[in-house]
Amino acid sequence: MDPIGMNSYNVSNLLRIGGLATGLDTDSIVKQLMKVASLPLDKLNQQKQWYQWQQEDLRDINAKLMNLRNNVVASLRLQGTFMAKTVTSSNPSVATATAGANAVNGTYTLSVTQLASAPTYVATPVASLINNTGVDVTLTLNGQSLIIKNNATISDVVNAINSLTPKTSVSATYDSTLNKLFLISNKTGAQSTISLTASDVNGQTVLSNLGLPTNGININGSDAIFTFNGVQITSSTNNVTVAGINVTLIGTTASGQNITLTVSTDVDKIYNTIKNFVDTYNDVITQMYTKLTEKRYYDYPPLTDEQKQAMKENDIKLWEEKARSGNLANDETLMRAYYSLRQAVSSTVSGVGSLSSIGITTGQWYEGGKLYIDEAKLKDAIANNLDKVMQIFTGVYSSDGTTLLSPGIAQQLYGYFENGTFKEGVLGTAINAITRKAGSSTQLYDNSFIGNRIREIDDRIAEMQKRLKDLEDRYYRQFTQLEIFVGQMNTQSAWLNQQIGIMTK
Repeated sequence: MDPIGMNSYNVSNLLRIGGLATGLDTDSIVKQLMKVASLPLDKLNQQKQWYQWQQEDLRDINAKLMNLRNNVVASLRLQGTFMAKTVTSSNPSVATATAGANAVNGTYTLSVTQLASAPTYVATPVASLINNTGVDVTLTLNGQSLIIKNNATISDVVNAINSLTPKTSVSATYDSTLNKLFLISNKTGAQSTISLTASDVNGQTVLSNLGLPTNGININGSDAIFTFNGVQITSSTNNVTVAGINVTLIGTTASGQNITLTVSTDVDKIYNTIKNFVDTYNDVITQMYTKLTEKRYYDYPPLTDEQKQAMKENDIKLWEEKARSGNLANDETLMRAYYSLRQAVSSTVSGVGSLSSIGITTGQWYEGGKLYIDEAKLKDAIANNLDKVMQIFTGVYSSDGTTLLSPGIAQQLYGYFENGTFKEGVLGTAINAITRKAGSSTQLYDNSFIGNRIREIDDRIAEMQKRLKDLEDRYYRQFTQLEIFVGQMNTQSAWLNQQIGIMTK
C-alpha cells in the first residue's frame, strides 16, 4: 500500500514543485548539486579547448610553412630566378628594353631608320546619305563582303566596317567636327593592308560619297628598319626580340647615330627575392620558436562558460592569453620541423658555401634561428659572384645540367629529384607531419591525431551531458516527491488539529 496514498509512477509525471510545502529553494539546491556533478564535464570541455588551441596554432604555423614552400621557395630553387636582367637605354625616346634570362650582360648598339606602321586612310565624306542608290550595295574590304544598306548614313557605314574588324583587322571612326572618316588597321608592317573596292557603279557611288576614289583604295603599312650591333634587321612590329633582349622601338635616330642598350644583372630584383625568403622564413621560424619555448601557466586552465559570464571581456582576454600559453611547449612534432628547417638553412652546399658566405647569418641563440642580411655583402655577391649565390640556393649540377650533384638550400627545403627518385623536402616533411597531427581546414574529414581526440572528447561530453540531464531530472523528482510527502503530512496534521479542536469543545 502506498504510504502517502499516491502511486509512485505518478510522481515522475508531475511538474517540478519548488518549495510550496517545504519552503526549500529547490532550484538553487539542484543547481548547486549539479554544479558539483558537472565538474568532470567542465574538465572535458577544458581539455577539448586545450586541443582546439593546439590545433589552431599548428594549423596557423602550417599555413605559413605552405606559403614559404609554394610562394617563396618554389621559385628560389630555380636557376631562372637568379637570371633576372635589367636594361638601360641611353635614349628612351628612341627605344626601351627588357631582357630575358638568356640575354648576355654587355652593351649593344642600336640605330633606327624607320618604325613599323599600320596602314591608315583619311577621307572626307561628301554626302549625308552615303548610299543613295536605292538598293543595298556590296563593297569588298580586305577580301570580306561589306554590306552598305540603302539610305545608310556615315554612322551606319562605320558600324558595318567595325562589325568586320575581327576578320579584316580594319576599324573605322568618324569625326563629325572635321567631317573626316578614319580607316585604321590594327596590324603594323608592310604586309598589313587596307583594301576597299567596289564591283559596280552603285558601289562606286558609295565610295564617292565616302570621299574615296571610285576605283577604291589599296594601301600598306611599313616594316621597322633598324640596325642592332651592326646587323640590319626588319620587323613587322616595333616590339622585337634580339639576342634575348626585348626591344620596344619608339623613335628614329639621325643618320649615322647610335644609341646603346646596356644589359646587366638586376641586382635589386634578385636581392628582393632573397630578402622576401628571409622575411617569410623569419616569420614562421620565430613563431615556431616562440610556441616551443612558451611558458605554461598551470594555474590558468581554460575558462568555463559560467566563469566567462562572471568576468569582463578584457579580463577574459588576459586570462586566456595565459591559459593558452605553452600549449605547444616542447611539442615533439613541431620541434622536429623546427630543427629540420634550421639545419637546412645553416647547411653548406658542397664545394660552394653557405648562406653566411654571401651575407646571410643567424642571430643570437635567444632569437631562435632568425636570419639577418648584410645588404652590402649580399648585393656585392649578386653583382660579382652570381653563380655562387645561385648555387647556394639551387644546387650544383653536372656540366650538362641533367644531374644534381649537391642540392642547394632552396632545393633541400622544397624537394628535388636525385637518381630518378623524388626526395621530399624539409618543408614538405614538416607540413605533412603537422597535418597528420592537427589536420587541415581544407580537409572534408579531419582524421588527424588532434581531430580524433576532439571527436572522442565530444562523444564523452555528449554521454556525460545525457547522464547529467538524467541526474537533474532525478533530483527534481526526489524534491517533488518530498514536497508531496510534506504537503500530505501538513494536510493530515491540519485535519488532526481540527478533530482535536472539535473534541475539546
